[in-house]
Amino acid sequence: MSLISRVLGSIGIGGAQARTFGGNSRAYDAARNDTREMAGFQPQLSSPDAEMLGGRDKITARVRDMDRNNAWFNGGINTRTDAIVGAKIRLEAKPDFEAMGKSPEWAEQWATKVEAEFRIWANDARFLCDVERDFQFGGLVRLAYLQFAREGEACAAIYDLDRGGPYQTAVLVVDADRLENRDNAPDSRLLRGGVHLDANGAAVAYDLRVDHPGDIFTDFAGLRWETVPRESMTGRPRFIHVKSKRRPQQRRGVSMIAAGLSRFKMLDRYDRAELEAALWNAINAFFIESPAPADQVREAFAPSADANEQSFVEQQMDFRADNPILIGGGVQGIQLMPGEKAGMLNAERPASNFSAFEGAVLRSLAGQFGLSYQQLSQDWSSINYSSARTLLNETWRGLMADRHLFSQGFCTPIYAAWLEEAIGLGRVKVPGGPTNFYRWRSALTMADWIGPGRGKIDPVKESTAGDLDLASNRSSLQMQCAEQGVDYRDIMLQRSRERAMAQRLNIPEAAPVVQAQAQADPNAHPDAEDHASAQEAA
Repeated sequence: MSLISRVLGSIGIGGAQARTFGGNSRAYDAARNDTREMAGFQPQLSSPDAEMLGGRDKITARVRDMDRNNAWFNGGINTRTDAIVGAKIRLEAKPDFEAMGKSPEWAEQWATKVEAEFRIWANDARFLCDVERDFQFGGLVRLAYLQFAREGEACAAIYDLDRGGPYQTAVLVVDADRLENRDNAPDSRLLRGGVHLDANGAAVAYDLRVDHPGDIFTDFAGLRWETVPRESMTGRPRFIHVKSKRRPQQRRGVSMIAAGLSRFKMLDRYDRAELEAALWNAINAFFIESPAPADQVREAFAPSADANEQSFVEQQMDFRADNPILIGGGVQGIQLMPGEKAGMLNAERPASNFSAFEGAVLRSLAGQFGLSYQQLSQDWSSINYSSARTLLNETWRGLMADRHLFSQGFCTPIYAAWLEEAIGLGRVKVPGGPTNFYRWRSALTMADWIGPGRGKIDPVKESTAGDLDLASNRSSLQMQCAEQGVDYRDIMLQRSRERAMAQRLNIPEAAPVVQAQAQADPNAHPDAEDHASAQEAA
């Protein structure tokens, strides 16, 4: 009897009670070791950093290789990026005017001015917002999100560069591989994977390799690091590190595709093997069978004793070269020697279950990208309105959650750094003077980010539902427009200009579009056949 059993027995707790108190590993099947399924399944508990810091480089290298060489993988990353940030993500300033004791009218006017100034910086034709001068702001965000979606983290450094523009704030998207401990120092309690931590575990600075570790132009003199603080003395962001965290106290990100990477690689190899087999069958479409015995074949291939005398095989090749059979269209046939016969190879590739098997594997992998099978494979042959709407609703929630987390972690700090400069330059006013920015920083830097629109499967039906929500005050024009990736202010200003022009040109205003036709005619619904079939079955 164990010591704990004797102690529990002495106080009147024994038998089943003692085993339960001491910990019964058989209460859950998931904790048992005596079943065939769980006997070899013995993972160990470890810290978040211990789990991924050692394998981060290898996972990242493999993910990038798949992105370069696998069309499905590359397409899945691109599809997710297009849906979340697109090419032109836009600022929607939302200062907390109530916390500041201001009116909604003030907030509207202030936000309109700020957004106009931000566009001057973000959409500059000379790309001054980019340190490398390759992109406008939308392109920078897209590049950062591509890295985030593929590798699980994205980094950016904020510079002050005087290049003749109205603002000096400039952003450099940094390859996360450069984030590593200075002088290759080992990880410690306050330094993990290039991230310096304070006593509470918050990141306060970052060690960056000046050159990429794999740069072919790097020599020993180039093995230098720089330490970049997270914020300046005024709290202005200097370095941004946004990561996909799966556990608390996780210091670096890991690819969202890591769990399915091995399966993706197996599918890639299987697909290549099937394509190669099909290509081989297509190229080698026929064969020629010779009636000659094996000893005669060996004699035919043997070199002739007379250097001027051709062997049988040489004579055969010359005969066929001099006597081609031409068919209309330039197609050439094969001249057979006496006794030879031709046969056709049976092209049995790809295998009959290739398409179904490939689709099943892609369905299991689509979830890794947060997409549906149709979005990953671009196979829309078996989908209708109802199923399209359902899968769009399911995937859209995850995409919007990721857009919010990424944009607030990456875009909003950049906006805060730019806004501090804009207020310091006097191009944006703050009640009470520029120094009040630091008092109201949190309220003034609140913002949403408008990305690509959700799109409409049935524009008539969905527009009617939107109109009903507006009429019943369950929605707003801002919400409706943001869902379609446009700014409601732009819509209202453009409509105002169009109405003013129509009045000047004496053009009557168009009558409201009547929606009754779609309601009266059930066949107008894109899913009418499905509804009719369901009714017949009932």
